[in-house]
Amino acid sequence: MHEASLVSALVESLLDLKAREGAKKIVKFQVAMGELSGVDQEAFNMAYEALKGVVEELRDTRMEIIKIPARLRCEECQREFSGDYFSACPECGSYIKTILSGEELELREVELEV
Repeated sequence: MHEASLVSALVESLLDLKAREGAKKIVKFQVAMGELSGVDQEAFNMAYEALKGVVEELRDTRMEIIKIPARLRCEECQREFSGDYFSACPECGSYIKTILSGEELELREVELEV
């Protein structure tokens, strides 16, 4: 379950930010999670809840996950469409495409109490 290591790195970033800003606590934060990121959202949530139970600074913190849809662009006809790594272009049938969004896993917004 690589989600545990991802959450661990995320928590480390949050704690570093809290210390850098001299904040009292982390109120909430947003994570952008792309459909093609390869991250299981349920496992990610479970790993976060497990760490939240043992890391004092996270006890009252809220995490919001924002799902980022997969958007692709066909390199043959330039049509943009939703899909995954194996999707053919619905316009011309080509499999040659560029992924425009959906692979993200990013810490987006953090609300701190100072």
